Amino acid sequence: MCSYGLLPNLITYSIVLDGLCKHGHLDEAFKLLKTMQESKMEPNIFIYTILLEGMCNSGKLEAARELFTNLFVKGIQPTVVTYTVMVSGLLKGGLSDEACELFREMAVHGCLPNSCTYNVMIQGFLRNGDTSNAIRLIKEMVGKGFSADSSTFRLLSDLESSDEVISQFMQGSSLGRKMK
Repeated sequence: MCSYGLLPNLITYSIVLDGLCKHGHLDEAFKLLKTMQESKMEPNIFIYTILLEGMCNSGKLEAARELFTNLFVKGIQPTVVTYTVMVSGLLKGGLSDEACELFREMAVHGCLPNSCTYNVMIQGFLRNGDTSNAIRLIKEMVGKGFSADSSTFRLLSDLESSDEVISQFMQGSSLGRKMK
């Protein structure tokens, strides 16, 4: 690209970094990040979110947590997508308590969860067999005007006690009307 007189911009870097991360080539992704910074182009939150997702998906949670914490040090505000990526990674890594803590800290940092964030949390609870917290969060989510997605309902229906669970949170709530 440079040999043709074209210089990469943030969008170019984000596309290449996303491809590297999605294919598990984190070392190459971080080399590219260094090259980017050496060319005086500072990564934005979208670039960092791509890297965090790649790290979480590769099981490098400790490094992802460190990078996430450093965002605040650098004065970079994570987006709802950044938080959702981290919450998802923590849940997949078996760190439910830390995921819950981060989920609740979002609002403190001025970033409210969206329906995707709620669904990630609910699915994490359901995968871990924590139906009471899943139901509590579904009620909270619906109370804020969001609705559960199809994969959340699929997980709910797969539970052994799904009929009991579904009737428990649909009882007296508006969730049944939102599903229709």
